[in-house]
Amino acid sequence: RIIANKGGTRSTKTWSLLQLMLIIATTQKVLISIVSESMPHLRKGAMRDMERILENAHLIEDKHFQRNRTENTITFPNGGMIEFFSVDSYTKVHGAQRDYLFINECNNIEWEIYRQLAIRTSKVIFLDWNPRSAFWWDERLEGRDDVILIKSTYLDNPFLSASQIAEIESNKGDENWWRVYGLGEN
Repeated sequence: RIIANKGGTRSTKTWSLLQLMLIIATTQKVLISIVSESMPHLRKGAMRDMERILENAHLIEDKHFQRNRTENTITFPNGGMIEFFSVDSYTKVHGAQRDYLFINECNNIEWEIYRQLAIRTSKVIFLDWNPRSAFWWDERLEGRDDVILIKSTYLDNPFLSASQIAEIESNKGDENWWRVYGLGEN
């Protein structure tokens, strides 16, 4: 039911889940909601990354997919659709349902918002976050039988440049930062 990806910086958490959402949307007639705390966060993160993923896959707008920039949706010829929206208030999550849900940086949203999204999701829920501090995941979801937890670090990303790796590793002296962003641990 729930696939959670907890990890450090540059570990491909978001990128990998977006690639998976694209595969699902292009092979199934489903609605996928990709949500985060705010539209600015979505635009600078998941939406920008999805643009690069579409380009890397050589998918061309109006040929391989249709985009509605007002509604923040991408629709594929098979009827699969990906929508992006912010969840900064409860009113945005009531009523709407979906097949798949991906909450980007889920530690930035409130439990009740998660719960409202979850009960309106018929298939699988995907979560990602950097473990900066404890939040509802730790008390309410971790350890449930229907949850798979994936932990990742920058070492799981074969596409980082040597300078990016060096920059990340230069922070080993900051114990708290290194634990969260280097090792992907609470």
